[in-house]
Amino acid sequence: MKTKFHLLVRSRDGEVFKGDVDSITSYNEAGEFDVLSEHANFISLINKGLIIRDMAGNVKNIDVSSALMRVRKNFVEVYLGIEGILTGELESSQRVKETEGIS
Repeated sequence: MKTKFHLLVRSRDGEVFKGDVDSITSYNEAGEFDVLSEHANFISLINKGLIIRDMAGNVKNIDVSSALMRVRKNFVEVYLGIEGILTGELESSQRVKETEGIS
């Protein structure tokens, strides 16, 4: 089993972080979660922060208010500044469509 994976964090201005890491901790709508080597593929909107632990045990914190995280084949990409649709907004939009008879 591999013990590290590659992380790329980008903002609109360019690369914020690029390198091999041991683990990542972040937050999404469901709460806190960790990403380790060989993690299952997934995509999530994240918020609150990104905690990066490198192979030497150093910790780097990146403030995140909204971002998209994609985990795929031991490569993690994080795109900062992604504005997502909040669940409440989506439900309100659906109710308006239903009220107006739009499908």
